[in-house]
Amino acid sequence: MAPMHPQLTHFAINTDDVDATQAFYGSVFGWTFQDYGPPGFVQILNEAGEAPMGAIQQRRQLLPDEPTRGFECTFGVDDVELVRERILAAGGTILMEKFTISNVGHLIAFEDPGGNPILAMEYDDAAE
Repeated sequence: MAPMHPQLTHFAINTDDVDATQAFYGSVFGWTFQDYGPPGFVQILNEAGEAPMGAIQQRRQLLPDEPTRGFECTFGVDDVELVRERILAAGGTILMEKFTISNVGHLIAFEDPGGNPILAMEYDDAAE
């Protein structure tokens, strides 16, 4: 089995109220933010006010009939298609087939045996 070298590369906090959640974490941790991408999505910046370390986003539903709660984690992988094959072979479920985000990469969502939604991203600056 070829090594994948997955690393946690992104986390998102799902919420019904992005503004209130942003204000909460700004007060508690001193985080700063910037609007990014679609409405209802803000990046959490590092202490220097640069490089995004995560996001706060409008709650979405990756699992059937269950809104996503808690932190949603994305792991960077070398080959998202190979990871998809391994997920299915190991008894996981694909929740979202490969989706390309221009200039970012290729993303899939899956459910582990514990019922947790997880994402895997093959980063590619030239993705279209």
